[in-house]
Amino acid sequence: MDTLSRLVYTRDMAKPLSVAAHDSVDILRALLARTRDEGYKKRIRAIIRLKEGEPHREVARSLGASPTSVCLWITKYNSGGSLALASNLGGRPEGNPKWDGDIFDDLAKEIDKGGYWSIPRMQDWLITNKKKAIPEQTVWYRMDQLNYSYKGARPHPTQGNKEKQEAFKKGALRHSWSR
Repeated sequence: MDTLSRLVYTRDMAKPLSVAAHDSVDILRALLARTRDEGYKKRIRAIIRLKEGEPHREVARSLGASPTSVCLWITKYNSGGSLALASNLGGRPEGNPKWDGDIFDDLAKEIDKGGYWSIPRMQDWLITNKKKAIPEQTVWYRMDQLNYSYKGARPHPTQGNKEKQEAFKKGALRHSWSR
């Protein structure tokens, strides 16, 4: 936490925080009318009330926020204007990539030629032949959409228990069904 933030959070401040003159109250009200984000609306309402002269503790009480939050909003607004108050919606900064379906059709043709294909092998093929690094989950999902199924490896019969195999063949392992 930097020095400015530490100063904001102290309870015994000599003077209250002042709000910078980035936007007029009318501009802030116009922003309030345009946005759907409730968190952003709450922060904009706080700044409007502070600009109108309401004490930050009263603003915090009326909006159901802590005084510390209001002080943090003031600091953000003073450093970056109304855009600094916008909510972080998360997700990938570059967005969700859309992969061309032809890439996976080509992969399916290659798989149909035969052989064992694991997801890592499919990823390697896509990197080598299509120059695309596609995440494992995406490859899995797309191949499932093309009606390819995952087949897990089974233990080889020679590794099985011979006695249990013979008992099963003779019907010795009968299951009892009861309530």
